[in-house]
Amino acid sequence: MSTPLLHLHQVSRRYGAVTALHPLSLDIPTGARHAIIGPNGAGKSTLLNLIAGSHRPSDGAITLDGRPITRLGAAARARHGIGRTFQHPAVIGELTASDNIAVAAHAAGRRARAAERRRRVQTALTSVDLDAHAGTPARALSYGQQRRLELAMALTARPRLLLLDEPSAGLDPAEIVQLTTTLRDLPSEITVLLVDHHLPLVFDVATAVTVLAAGAHVATGTVDQIRADTRVADAYFATPATTTTRTVRTGSQAVLTVEQLRAGYHGAPVLDGVDLEVAGGAVHALLGRNGAGKTTLFNVLAGLHPALPGGTISPRPGPRHAGSDEVALVPQGRRLWPTLTVAEHLNLAAAAGTRRNGHGRRFTHDDMWRLLPALDGKQHRYPAQMSGGEQQMLAIARALLLQPRLLLLDEPTEGLAPQVVDQLAQLITRIADDGVAVLLAEQNQQFAHTVADRISVLDGGRIAFSTTEFTEPATRTRLAAYLGVSTAGTAA
Repeated sequence: MSTPLLHLHQVSRRYGAVTALHPLSLDIPTGARHAIIGPNGAGKSTLLNLIAGSHRPSDGAITLDGRPITRLGAAARARHGIGRTFQHPAVIGELTASDNIAVAAHAAGRRARAAERRRRVQTALTSVDLDAHAGTPARALSYGQQRRLELAMALTARPRLLLLDEPSAGLDPAEIVQLTTTLRDLPSEITVLLVDHHLPLVFDVATAVTVLAAGAHVATGTVDQIRADTRVADAYFATPATTTTRTVRTGSQAVLTVEQLRAGYHGAPVLDGVDLEVAGGAVHALLGRNGAGKTTLFNVLAGLHPALPGGTISPRPGPRHAGSDEVALVPQGRRLWPTLTVAEHLNLAAAAGTRRNGHGRRFTHDDMWRLLPALDGKQHRYPAQMSGGEQQMLAIARALLLQPRLLLLDEPTEGLAPQVVDQLAQLITRIADDGVAVLLAEQNQQFAHTVADRISVLDGGRIAFSTTEFTEPATRTRLAAYLGVSTAGTAA
């Protein structure tokens, strides 16, 4: 039998008394497309960190092509041919797309001639369809384009083993189709280890699948074997609970009113005449392709980015309103402080919330444990010791303790397992029932249809249309036209 490219022998990882990954043995042959799936908290990202060298295993051994690498750091492992992407794009915002890739090419091939490095940059840009954006600063790219740029940076290093952590998170359906094609077209000599919650992508790309749950190995097999395994169904494919449909009170007062809002970057318009209204106790979902301006709109509403003259926002954001007395933002990527515990995050938010004007319902620490039981008992943990779902719940709890009338949720389901998505749907419903207005930007259309009282589509810098009739065939046709994909069966 040939030596596997990657061999894990009883690899485990503990954080104090918490076991994030129980002993795991796994062989990945050269050229494999191997997926790691499982619920949030299963240990998937921990496993990638152990392979990449970001963390050391508590026990066990790792070999790459027969060579022990357990004691090597991340830089040394990269030199031995391990490349990776992260849950959130790790690009340099001030540099152009071309320069980001050039930095990666230089680091990977210091002895290569300048002409060879330039050729690598152009090849990488072409492989992810970013030729037209070679001179665009990375921060000006859409989220989906930043993800493709990060993949190009990893590929230009010519890795033997490519680790992909939630590459589809935050992508719109059309971009997921493009990502699937890109992964299928990778050279056969590149071995891929993929962690992702988007199961259609996993099942389209993977030649083998490993399932983890609560840090333990459940099963490894082909796609067909995993689909038929009852243990996997129990651990991961549990049928989500049915979310109760709410009826918004008629005549609810508008908490947010936006008229003819304009905003952009360096003279380039992104928003051009946005009109929007969100009522108290209502959930309003904002859909649109990546690059449509959803995050820009949220940053303007939260006071983090200036609007251009001419439009109006009520309540009006300003420099001191980056937490305004009215608005709290849960940003895409969560942006938790890595050196603060759960308790410290919540205490800081609660202290800021006590200084805000009263407006009826006020959330307490006890409310957080009731609304977010995933956080109970984890007060002394740091974000790195928590699953993606737990981190998202912490970000929401932090926002709620600021006592907002309007809660902005930017891609709240990004990177979450189906069961956690269902829990999040129920949580958002309860928050709205407490009278808080919720405006969420979301690529997961099924989730948006589940929680929203109204859906609006942002396209061409404006609200293209808004509706409460989600199931009407005409609505589905219009959504498909604007979002570029059928809405009949969007997967969670």
